[in-house]
Amino acid sequence: MERRGVVKITEKDYKVGDVVKVQAVIIHPMDTGYQKDQHSGQIKPKFYVQSITAFFNDAKVAEFEVGVSASANPKIVFPYKVTGPGTLKVIFENSEGEKTEKTTKVAPQ
Repeated sequence: MERRGVVKITEKDYKVGDVVKVQAVIIHPMDTGYQKDQHSGQIKPKFYVQSITAFFNDAKVAEFEVGVSASANPKIVFPYKVTGPGTLKVIFENSEGEKTEKTTKVAPQ
């Protein structure tokens, strides 16, 4: 299932060699496996984002492990050194193996 999310560079003007902040967020519930469903009373199974991996032009530039203790709709912010124009891709993988991919263009001035 494709989930909503976004990846963006927070700075407006940047050039090759600059270190910029990249912000990535996905709309995803984070169920710990300890919560009860309000309607059925049954325990909800664990369901969470377990990894976030960033690539620039298909070369891995960052990787994050996420656990059940993260809040719903997890957001990460990480530094990235601009090496040239291209595509920054972030893949979110959840505990059921579903992957959601979001991209943004890197266009230094």
